[in-house]
Amino acid sequence: MSGKLNIIRRLGTTTKNSLAVIGFCTVVYTAKEVHGTFSIFDRVTKPAKRKKKILVLPFHKMKIVEQKKPSLSNLLDKLSSGREDKVMEVEIRELVDAIHAAATDPDIVALHGTFGQGFGFQCGGYGHIEEIRNAIRVFNESHRRHYEPRRCLAEEDKEVEPVQKTSFAFADTFDNPSDPGNKEYFLASAFSQIHMQPRGNMQLFGVSMSNIFIADALKKYGIKVHVFKHGMYKNAPNSVTESGYTRHHYENTKAIIDSLNQSVYSMISQSRNLPSIFDSTIWKHIHNYGTMTANNCKEIHLVDHLPNVNPLMDLIKMNASKDGDKKIEFFREKHAELIKKAPFEANKVLSLTSYFSELERKQKRQRRKIQLYDKLSRAVERSTAFESLLNLFNCQAPYFYFDRKEVDNVLSRGTRDKVAVVYVTGPINDKLAQRVTRALRQIKYDDRVKCIVVRVDSPGGGFTASETILEECKDTGKPIVCSFANVAASGGYYISTCAEKIFSQQTTLTGSIGVFGVKIDAVEAAKRYGIEVSSISSGHHAQTYSLFHPLNDAMKTNLKRNMNRVYEYFKKLVSDGRKIPIQHVEEVAQGRVWTGVEAKEKRLVDELGGLRKAISYASSKYASIAAEVESYPKPPTFAERFHRLISSRDGLTSGRISAPEVLEALRQSVISPCSIHLCMDENNALELSLEEFHDTWGFDKDSFY
Repeated sequence: MSGKLNIIRRLGTTTKNSLAVIGFCTVVYTAKEVHGTFSIFDRVTKPAKRKKKILVLPFHKMKIVEQKKPSLSNLLDKLSSGREDKVMEVEIRELVDAIHAAATDPDIVALHGTFGQGFGFQCGGYGHIEEIRNAIRVFNESHRRHYEPRRCLAEEDKEVEPVQKTSFAFADTFDNPSDPGNKEYFLASAFSQIHMQPRGNMQLFGVSMSNIFIADALKKYGIKVHVFKHGMYKNAPNSVTESGYTRHHYENTKAIIDSLNQSVYSMISQSRNLPSIFDSTIWKHIHNYGTMTANNCKEIHLVDHLPNVNPLMDLIKMNASKDGDKKIEFFREKHAELIKKAPFEANKVLSLTSYFSELERKQKRQRRKIQLYDKLSRAVERSTAFESLLNLFNCQAPYFYFDRKEVDNVLSRGTRDKVAVVYVTGPINDKLAQRVTRALRQIKYDDRVKCIVVRVDSPGGGFTASETILEECKDTGKPIVCSFANVAASGGYYISTCAEKIFSQQTTLTGSIGVFGVKIDAVEAAKRYGIEVSSISSGHHAQTYSLFHPLNDAMKTNLKRNMNRVYEYFKKLVSDGRKIPIQHVEEVAQGRVWTGVEAKEKRLVDELGGLRKAISYASSKYASIAAEVESYPKPPTFAERFHRLISSRDGLTSGRISAPEVLEALRQSVISPCSIHLCMDENNALELSLEEFHDTWGFDKDSFY
């Protein structure tokens, strides 16, 4: 009896396993057939369902940053997304990638940039604008189908013929009183068509720079400033030692302005297809003419149309209306001139935030596809039976039912490398150095990271902090590629000397290879108020950094020696890193600031281009075409920021700080640091000091401006 029961149990187990296998095979077959059916369905029907969309870029409500700083205010902004007047913080890479994605998106046929009254757009400088302009140019020329090697086309995209795309910009006016160089129009000129209200104005007064000199004011209060520097063009301390421009300060500043002006207006001439007569002389006349009316601008082809209101929604309604609708003819007659010059095909508006969300969903789908491919690959490796079952349904490894090119370029584990982008933004102080070094140490032990792109947007800072970042970059043992944003000068250039390749924009400010230190002597100021400070020291240098002790010869000699040592080391770093003779380095050093186009001629940078170009180079040379791009330093979580906020207030129980504490903070962080600085200008030096003051005492540095 027991033998029969065993036989029955075995038959039952065998039957169950057989049914499980049959069921599994059925599921696999069904999944494959359903996937194939829906793929065919998508390919056949999707083009017919496509809406012709226009992507709207609200520049007048946009703040361009290198990296977002998550905060409670940003969280509240997201929760109150219905507010129309809020400023949207957008990372430059995020925006540029979105425009490039739109260039290859068959659903998007046009771009529309809005500028409002011409002075709502916020960005870091000309470098950011240049990157956005280049992305818009790619969009305008996307019908040529010159796709970048990093992009793997989806199957449905390959079957869609590229269409002629166009772009439109609209502004009420372009007369920002705080920006004589008119960055808004510089950006708008990249669009195919520019529209402005008939009563709008335009100010193209040329690039301008201002400096404040307070040496005479300090003398009135009995304050002496001793400066020790190397580089006759190292002009950062001039604001506290001079009453106006020195010859070298004026020479360098004028050269920067001329170079920026030339780059900006040559790019405007090229993108607007202006006649060859628009040379430097004509632009000079435009600068000196003053404010131009909308009609003036149209006459000389700086704008194309002068509609009373933004015509976007009229044109959308016209294209979205059904045949025979009277509105179609009304809108067609109203905007006849515009339509004749630039055919408008869009019938749906797509907001930038919606497109960001759409791109994020695509990335999530791609990640899920990668996970599915990994699971199938591992299952095949572990079980030959599973592989045989898949083969029965023509679903062989390593491609299964995925597209071959997609597997080779994106999905296969062998191609899933990473490129790390490390942001160095703002004055280089100890706080920033700590954040960057923590990020570099994380990257160092990540075997998937094949190359590091150091993104620099900094005018410099402290020598020690800059050296810390530089040595940490070298210690990773990974290839370093640098991308310069708006400014990468002095300490910002110092940390880039280990790079295998440096990319810069034409309008980036870089160089400033020099060093300085400032010592404040307030002995006379103290005496005027009856204060006498005496000290007893065991050595000649003990009172070097004292606010109330004059410098003696030994102190001066020591400080000069320190500056010489750092300057010579800085030049050697440049010579070794850029592989140029030390004599040539001396010619381009001396603290002089260069624009990107000049720096390329001087061999201080390798190529002109933005962050996207640097990442493409790093991916193609050191990783794979579809390498994952990961940003560092990682932003702190909301819980971490909240904990830091609470802990930073623990010592301030009364909410007040005594006067002696404030004076001590000033003495330590602002007045007496004859530490060695690698700063491009006096604004950066002041900001660095206020950053240190803020880090120590928790004050908001913005309250000092």
